[in-house]
Amino acid sequence: MNSDLKGFLPVDAVVVDGRPGLQWMDMSGVSLAEPFFQQTVERVRDGRRELFTEFDVLLQLEKQLDSVPPTGFIFHSSRCGSTLVSNACRAINNSIVLSEANAIDKLIARLITDPGDVKTSLYSVFLRGVVHALAQRRAGNEEHLFIKFACCSFALIEQIKRIWPNVPWLFLYRDPVETIVSNLNDVPPWLLDNDRRVLASITGASPAEVAEMSLEELCARTIGSLFSTAHRLANGDELLLNYKQLSVPVISSVLRFFKVSPSATELETIEHGSQIYSKEAGAKRAFVADTEAKQKFASEAVREAAAKWAAGPYQRLEQKRLEQTIQIR
Repeated sequence: MNSDLKGFLPVDAVVVDGRPGLQWMDMSGVSLAEPFFQQTVERVRDGRRELFTEFDVLLQLEKQLDSVPPTGFIFHSSRCGSTLVSNACRAINNSIVLSEANAIDKLIARLITDPGDVKTSLYSVFLRGVVHALAQRRAGNEEHLFIKFACCSFALIEQIKRIWPNVPWLFLYRDPVETIVSNLNDVPPWLLDNDRRVLASITGASPAEVAEMSLEELCARTIGSLFSTAHRLANGDELLLNYKQLSVPVISSVLRFFKVSPSATELETIEHGSQIYSKEAGAKRAFVADTEAKQKFASEAVREAAAKWAAGPYQRLEQKRLEQTIQIR
């Protein structure tokens, strides 16, 4: 193995002096314990060695690293309980959970923003290599790999499935009014992306049109498109899950869908995790159900945008969920 990268993980996809590549960080002895991969990176960044390489180093490392193949993929439509599910996966012994790692989701975004047959093939190879590098067995006993993607990455599910055709995947979603309210209360980076080409591709608009949209419309059109993609592609072997279904027994069923049987001790850890705020590093704030509050305080603009762009796809997706072969209640 390249001795310069021993103990390193790719923590970001970047451009340095006009060269696209990867930012690596020495993560020796670091547990990916936080709800999001980047939270772990920020926790340990001070004093850690970092270095840049071009993407082609992945081709060499893929032949050298002992890595865990993917166990399950978690896709979602934003603010709908996916972090709770990925935290539950982290409770499984000997598991690796990659939750919205920049290097993964930025490479997926490049499949949209930098199109072309050759580039699509290259970025697909690099994406496979990045996952392989992030999933390396660092303790030696790792058995499971769960990946939670950023919400916009679901738009590229078909390309992702070409790389990993046999990995079971879950799509989590929520009532669009509640999702939009949550995103407006705490606006995420994906909704403010200055590039706009990713959201333009997802919504079927031009970047200029995206720039003129209200956040209500942009969020509604984005999640409506993701709902439609899930409706089109979930044909019996995939799992559709609504936020309102989430409970410890349901999460246990999700793990079994991923072909993992949680032990009694692991289920106790999942039960404890379900009682705290899932996104917070340190796990101190108690979870408070907010469905009624989000519905109560939704503005007229939110309701109009949801009705126009997301309600129809949501209802069709709900119907498919109720009809799907894999039933989880």
